[in-house]
Amino acid sequence: MHLIKTRSPLLPLALLLVSSLLPLTLAAQEELQPHRNERDYIIEVLVFTQPIARNTTEMPGRPKIFDKLHSPALKIGPAPAWNRLSYLPLQLYTPTEPQLVKEAEALQRNANYRLLFHDAWRMPVTAEERSLPLLIEGGEYYDGFPELQGQLKISVARYLHVETDFYFSRFKPIDNSQETSVTQLLQSSHSPLLTSQPNLPQLLQKIEPDEIRNGSRLIEGRFQISDSARMHQRRRMRSGELHMIDSPYFGLLIKIERAPDADAAPE
Repeated sequence: MHLIKTRSPLLPLALLLVSSLLPLTLAAQEELQPHRNERDYIIEVLVFTQPIARNTTEMPGRPKIFDKLHSPALKIGPAPAWNRLSYLPLQLYTPTEPQLVKEAEALQRNANYRLLFHDAWRMPVTAEERSLPLLIEGGEYYDGFPELQGQLKISVARYLHVETDFYFSRFKPIDNSQETSVTQLLQSSHSPLLTSQPNLPQLLQKIEPDEIRNGSRLIEGRFQISDSARMHQRRRMRSGELHMIDSPYFGLLIKIERAPDADAAPE
């Protein structure tokens, strides 16, 4: 008895399917591979107010109120306002000694400028799709709201890429004869909002002086945000360069350089 071997009609189709998926698989593997420039960097940032340019046509926008965070993020320095907006524990960072001390002192000596934020830290910088937002706040605190609040995103490929999304808010006092603030209204009326959202009471917690960064102050009184100026920009950088990112109402100095290897012997 002879067995006759027949070729399955589905075999060519299966081979075609495998051959078409192979480039996609290789491409996905390449995306998962870290870029050669992914490594630890030392980052230093200064944010400051500056005189408004006379010829500017850009006006501050509506008051910015931030929503709760639902995704992982990295907190840079003391950030009590962001702490109250996070569902998840905010990751810490590795602080380093600031190097832009002369620049910070020059800003503080000039009455036309005011330093809102200055910090330096070490962190791994990855490709954009894997980078985490960096949460920053600073300046004075009015009724629990900081003057400066926003996010910084840093990623690397062939170059370093920086994206800023910050708001600088101005405040005005609330007259005692006016309506109570939203915070006081919720607390005094036993609003169902407090029971329907168990995380909301955390937003209403008073910020204490030991929670804020050195140089910031808690301004006594009742205030509301009058307007908020936004700085939303993207910048391509090289390691070791000092860059200024400008806006009509506030500016930012940033320097990013490769961190020494952990096993490198100190000089």
